[in-house]
Amino acid sequence: MNDSGRAVRQLVEKIDVAANELVLIYDDIDLPLGQIRIRPQGSSGTHRGMKSVIQWVGSKEFPRIRIGIHDPQRRVTDITRYVLTPMRGKRFERLQEGVHQAVEAVFSIVETDIHSTMNRLNRRKNSLLLAEQEAAKP
Repeated sequence: MNDSGRAVRQLVEKIDVAANELVLIYDDIDLPLGQIRIRPQGSSGTHRGMKSVIQWVGSKEFPRIRIGIHDPQRRVTDITRYVLTPMRGKRFERLQEGVHQAVEAVFSIVETDIHSTMNRLNRRKNSLLLAEQEAAKP
């Protein structure tokens, strides 16, 4: 799990792509369950799997999409156990919504560019700006 960089490097070498042509999707305990956040590049933060990818690929210059897995209804004392425990019911449905949004984001990045995609999809659901934009639509 925390050594996923090895597999990503093998894939990069096999299909002969540059790091900046990757789009990595991964879980993030710091985001609310099902919410996504898109970034063009960056550090690994506290995510060990992303740290492994950066080390093995030799770059942090690649787009990434984080899917939130933090459920504010649940108290997390053991992060490893929380991450490895299968989700069920409503929690699983919320996670799946995030996965579908991440897939939409990948298609958008490929069809347009990452910055347009970020501007459209990185908005918080309760954002005042989002509410104003939605209200302005005919």
